[in-house]
This record gives sequence, structure tokens and C-alpha cells, in this order.
Amino acid sequence: MTARALTRQSSGMALTAGASIIWGTSFVATSVGLEYSNPYVLLFERFFVASIAILGLGVFVRSARVWEELRRPRTWGIGVVYCAAFLLQFLGQNDSGASASALLSNLFIVFVPVAAFFLLRENLPNSSKAAVGVSMVGIVLVLPSGLQVTGSTWGDLLLVGASLGYTLFIVLGKKYGISSMASSFALIVSMTVVMAPLAALEGGPFALNTVFAATAWESVVWLGVPCTIVAVAMYTRGLASIRATQSATLLLLEIIVGIALSVSLLGNSLSFFQMLGAGVIGFAILLSSRQ
Repeated sequence: MTARALTRQSSGMALTAGASIIWGTSFVATSVGLEYSNPYVLLFERFFVASIAILGLGVFVRSARVWEELRRPRTWGIGVVYCAAFLLQFLGQNDSGASASALLSNLFIVFVPVAAFFLLRENLPNSSKAAVGVSMVGIVLVLPSGLQVTGSTWGDLLLVGASLGYTLFIVLGKKYGISSMASSFALIVSMTVVMAPLAALEGGPFALNTVFAATAWESVVWLGVPCTIVAVAMYTRGLASIRATQSATLLLLEIIVGIALSVSLLGNSLSFFQMLGAGVIGFAILLSSRQ
């Protein structure tokens, strides 16, 4: 690998890791938001706040070209897939709980290498194959209940569906080059449009309640700006420079950040096995970075 290619890959991994760290903060913000809203409305509000900021930026920054990207059918197709994955995770967690969600929605670490092999023709080095297996061990260790998924069958199926949706998003984003700022912003706007009728149908009185809850809107703004605009732009840009499987492994940083915040902000305890699991995930990420 040339020095230029190595630098490009390192930049891609740094961007992806940064996006994963930001997304790790979304667990706490989502928990707060769901106290005042339901999954449909909260997800729409998240994308709506992001879209307002994006469209405002597009007025002043001509290079953003958001409107041009919105004319591309692929933007809407990938947007529907990504939006569906988000919604399935929110709904599944509502039924099965956070523990089941942490395990089942992160199964993309297993699905992505398979999808990348068939759809992207990615030939994985042994280090990446090992990283996938080590990652799964780490995920099990960090969960308070290990492999005991105690949620409802329907909720579990929704979470597996979310994982498949994230897998498809990662592979399609890599295949069709959703890497520019304009394409990332257009993707977010498309998800807002997709969620609008669902939020209107399922929101009921929750939409009005959220308006009067300052704390809820603080969480919505955090979810909409850093966790959507910044993180999605960083992630899609980074995905252009690394393998899809590497990307999936780096996304597991979300779990580590989420656990750290739950301990520091919510007062949750951290067991020895969870600390060990965080270390195992870190080792998996190092393995994935090797060629």
C-alpha cells in the first residue's frame, strides 16, 4: 500500500471512529427524548431539526448542492433503507429492552462481511475475519445479561431487521459512493420526508407534548445536529476510504461510549465482564485496522 493510500485509509478510519463516538452519545439523548415522545415522532423530530439546519446551510453554501443530490433516485432509495433501520431499532427496543437491542441491532458486524463479499467483492484478510469473531465476544461481554435476550419475540425480530437494514445501508453507501457532504445532507433530508407521514399517523398527542418540554427539545437538538448532521457526514466520508467490514467493526465504539456515559451520567454500575468486553472490542478494532 502506498503512503498516499495509507494516509487516506487512516483518515477514513479516524472519521468513522469519530462518527461512532458521537453516535455513542445518542443512547442517553434518545432515552431522555422517549420520556416525552414516541419512536415515530422522536425520529422525525431528529431528522427535521437536522434538515432545517442543512437547508439553511445550503442557502449560503452553494457547494453543498443538496437539491441536486435530492434529484437522484439512489439518494431516496438509500434514505428509505437507513430510515427503516433506525425505526426498526427504536420500535424493537421499545418491546425488547436495551440489552436485547445492544446485542441484536449490532449483528451487522456478522452480516456486513457476508454482504460485502457478495455485493462489493471484498476479499477479507485474516485479521478482519478474526476481528468479526472477537467483536461478537466483546458484545456479549458488555451486555449485563450476556446472551439472555429476554424481550418479546416480535421485538427481537424487529431488532434483527434493524441490523439487516444497517448492513444494507453500509454496503449500498459504499457501493454508490455516498461520501460527499452534499450526498450526506440530501440523505438526511430524504429521511425527514419519509418519516413525516409516519409521525403524523402515529404521533398523536406526543407531538404537542414535546413542544412544551424543554428537556426533550434539548435531546432532539443534540440528536439532530451532532448525532445526525455531523456524524452522518463523517461516517459516509470515512466509508469511502475503508472496507465495509472495517467500518462495521469501528461502529462498535458506540457501545463503549454508551456504557461510559450510562455510568457517568445515569449512575449505572459497570461489572468486570463489561470492562473486559470493552477491552475486547478495542482489540477487535485494532485487528480490523491491520492489512
